[in-house]
Amino acid sequence: MTGSQPGAAATLAPFLERKVDGEQPASPEIRSLRTRTLACELGGEAAVCAAAAMMQDRATVVDSSARFLEGLVALWKDQGVDPDTIWNELHARIEMGELSLKLSLLPGRPKMARKRPWRVATSKLP
Repeated sequence: MTGSQPGAAATLAPFLERKVDGEQPASPEIRSLRTRTLACELGGEAAVCAAAAMMQDRATVVDSSARFLEGLVALWKDQGVDPDTIWNELHARIEMGELSLKLSLLPGRPKMARKRPWRVATSKLP
């Protein structure tokens, strides 16, 4: 099983704590506009990264991935999300997936043929 990395968010701390000189508290309208702008930029970078991956353009994948991660950290900061919460959620999903795999490979478990295709019952990843 994987080990939790409690200090993983510490590497993002400089980005989350960075403030612009003279930064003033923003009004709700400005915060809403900033959130929408960040979300649009994040979606654009994700699309660029996916397109570059399909075209096998490694340099653009690296560049757009870095921009995506920067945008993601900015969005977390804007929304007041603690990165440790996200790392814990990812760790829990990985652990659940590994546990499911181990349970499915237990010796003595009957291997029955499926009569119908497997259907996903949830949109949440393990």
